[in-house]
Amino acid sequence: KNVQAQAVVSTQSTGVFPRKITELDKLAKDDMFCITREIEVKKASRASIIWSPLPNSDAPPPAKRRRNSDAVENGNEVSDHKRTIIRVKHNAVVDEMISIIHPEIREASEYFGKIKMWIQLQIPKIEDGNNFGVSIQEDTISEVGGYFEYLRNAFDECARYHGNRGKVATKVMKYPEVEDYAQYMCEIDCKQFQLARILTNELKMIYSCVYDILNKNSEKIKQPRSQTSINLY
Repeated sequence: KNVQAQAVVSTQSTGVFPRKITELDKLAKDDMFCITREIEVKKASRASIIWSPLPNSDAPPPAKRRRNSDAVENGNEVSDHKRTIIRVKHNAVVDEMISIIHPEIREASEYFGKIKMWIQLQIPKIEDGNNFGVSIQEDTISEVGGYFEYLRNAFDECARYHGNRGKVATKVMKYPEVEDYAQYMCEIDCKQFQLARILTNELKMIYSCVYDILNKNSEKIKQPRSQTSINLY
């Protein structure tokens, strides 16, 4: 694991971080994550609502029609035939984006977890004085830890999307005549679409920031105390 961590924190141009920054930059500029795709998201949200088929117009009229007051609207009798929502599918556009960004979040979380552990193992025993390098190590751990927590929350948010959408979808099926529920589900899809776009750029920024910190402080992180002071003990 120590070898794996050193490969991750390598500041060489061929290292993990430069490669991921380049990959995420291309991904953020891909047409799939273009802001204009929100129109597609809205269309996919409406298309995800599957209605029961229309009654056959050639079929003979029903033998009986309801004639009570509840079956009359504006003086016209209402047929027994009512369209219902039989299924609410997932939003294909949003799911495609999540399937791409989810593994990226998981991969970044694993990298930052390894970096935290690797730096922690580089911290020397507590001694009086000459702790400037140790403070740099601790600050780096804190910085990387903050990004790690952000990514963990982002991962959870992506997972909660399906639960939240499912709850609204049950309302859409139960009350098909209430258009606000269908609109609310569409807004949830659009919100997740924007979150996926933001996370793509955020991941690139996080990789860049951590790479910059490691590049500028690599010597102090690897050897927090000078060799001279070590020889004194």
